[in-house]
Amino acid sequence: MKFTKLSLVAAIAVSSAFAGGDIAPVEPAPVVETSPWSFSGDAKLYYHAETGRFDARTGDTASIFNQASANGQAAISADVGYAINSNWKVNVGMTGLMTLGLDDSLVSGTWLLAGADVDSLGNPLTSIGDALWIDTANITGTMMDGALTLVLGRQALDTPLAFSETWNIAPNTFDAAVAIAKPMENLSLIAGYIYDGNGNGSRITTFDTAGVSNEGGFTHGNGFIPLFVGSDHEISNGAWTVAGVATFAGITGQAWYYDVMDVAQAVWLQADGDFSGFTVGAQYAWMGADSALENAVAKELGAPSVTIDDSSAWAAKLGYKMDAFNVWAAYSQVDDKTNAVLPISNTATIRNGAGLGPVAFGWQSQSKLYTEAWWNYGLVGQPGADTTTVAASYNVGDLAMFNGVQALAQYTHIKGAQERLFATLGGANVNETDVDEITLLVGAKVYGFDVQVAYINTDRSDKDLTTNITTDDTTDAVQLYLTYNF
Repeated sequence: MKFTKLSLVAAIAVSSAFAGGDIAPVEPAPVVETSPWSFSGDAKLYYHAETGRFDARTGDTASIFNQASANGQAAISADVGYAINSNWKVNVGMTGLMTLGLDDSLVSGTWLLAGADVDSLGNPLTSIGDALWIDTANITGTMMDGALTLVLGRQALDTPLAFSETWNIAPNTFDAAVAIAKPMENLSLIAGYIYDGNGNGSRITTFDTAGVSNEGGFTHGNGFIPLFVGSDHEISNGAWTVAGVATFAGITGQAWYYDVMDVAQAVWLQADGDFSGFTVGAQYAWMGADSALENAVAKELGAPSVTIDDSSAWAAKLGYKMDAFNVWAAYSQVDDKTNAVLPISNTATIRNGAGLGPVAFGWQSQSKLYTEAWWNYGLVGQPGADTTTVAASYNVGDLAMFNGVQALAQYTHIKGAQERLFATLGGANVNETDVDEITLLVGAKVYGFDVQVAYINTDRSDKDLTTNITTDDTTDAVQLYLTYNF
């Protein structure tokens, strides 16, 4: 992770690294002049092709490598840091998106909407275009001999229920203030206020509902969680979080509390251990709606009152790692309550009311549950979802021109995930989804480029619980990821 896009987890490590200690006197080392400036960045080219897409030009279902079945995009990210002194540093980063002319012959869409033309309702007519935005603008400081770290401004976050999703060609970032204190070596205390999320202002719809082209990623217009497209009843007060992360006897425990103001309160508990190559983990999450959210939904629906049930989930994981080989299995279960509409997933990217279920390119938010699917995000945290995931990976380094080779196989089985919108309160018009996903991935570092190729097979069954009509669909997808770090 780049220093200029410091996450909470990375900040904990930085805080530890800056913490000093009493050491024996040594001879002074020669003085080496260092520049206060630092620079890093990357260039990416992503490609996605799948079967089953309808080609409006021919009226037929397009084959997997047909232009109508493919998305492609390039991105360049550059980050600059300036060390004011040994404790404080200013970080600025920008990301640019472009299609490199791929839309002329190879692809019909992009990974992120950029420069889209819109209709009178603000819905995108095309996602082809270029964009440039500031994704990082913060100041990072350490105090008290490294025992306290502050990150103030636009930044990446990595917390269980508000985080930057890195599956896309460019992650979402946040306008936030974060403090990490280390009162002792194995304990970190975290406090943060998250005001807003950043796509790129008016030109990109990173993680937004219905692809409305003038919205950023974290909030819908001025709302933390969008109620409905064009709604007059949105919530806009941001979120607080406090947490403790401690390591003892080989076990790392986390406890997080969130107050998404006027929307919900949430708790996340997690413990992970590593014993003689075996890894074990347990998670529990709870989310309860605020009365202000219930009142806003009631006004939107024209109802005298609305009750939103609490959502909760638990998950467990068991694995074994030996040298380059790693295998693990996990299971998760989400409560099935009639009026539970808040999924156990990323509150920063939840969208509700637009009528969009999880589709390719993550219209629903990811979950930090162990069982999250490799590609078909947004289902494992939905009410009623029972999910089992098994995976195996193999990573090798330093093989002649292939400086590092990786292989991954993952299978995810999701049963009974109910995609609920606020408008379905009371149990009306609810879809229940089952998914089987198989992902095979190989990757290598070739002459400085990180190259990954993935194959994804998805069997999906959607049942309308009102009509009992079931729709089955099978999709094959191939993805190519090229990344060059500089």
